[in-house]
Amino acid sequence: MKRGLATGVAVVLLIAVTATLALPLLALQGLRDALTARNADVLAPLVDADRLRTSLAARIRARYVQGPDQRLPIEPIVERLLTPAGLIAAICDGGALTVDGRVPTGCDIHGSLSDLRFESASRFSAALSRDGAVAATVVMDRSGLHWRLVDLVLPPSAYDQFKDSVLN
Repeated sequence: MKRGLATGVAVVLLIAVTATLALPLLALQGLRDALTARNADVLAPLVDADRLRTSLAARIRARYVQGPDQRLPIEPIVERLLTPAGLIAAICDGGALTVDGRVPTGCDIHGSLSDLRFESASRFSAALSRDGAVAATVVMDRSGLHWRLVDLVLPPSAYDQFKDSVLN
């Protein structure tokens, strides 16, 4: 009886550990697939828009708090960035958008298990690369069994390109 209980506990622990590793990888793969396919319907449920809006606004304010851009209107940039086309442009194309908001190029991003960093059991970050350089670092939090994009760290040049494409 004790042996059966120990086996049962071991199986449950193995399933829990596997799920803890597999679900974030599946979420990351789903995000990459949605970005690559430019599929807004698949991308939307993977994004926690309110939390992403807050974190992006803070990052953009910090980027432009000093210098000639200190009075830059942050909200139009954040709102454009939160659209599926904006997220695709930011991650896939380094911030390049056409004037009407369409994304001009294809998306060839890569991310693997080695790029995954667990910050806790309910939060991980992953560096997505394009052409051998980090294109973006995505931060995802767990909400039940689902993972949602809550933060996005872009290279400084992507913020500048995105700002220029929105404000010009």
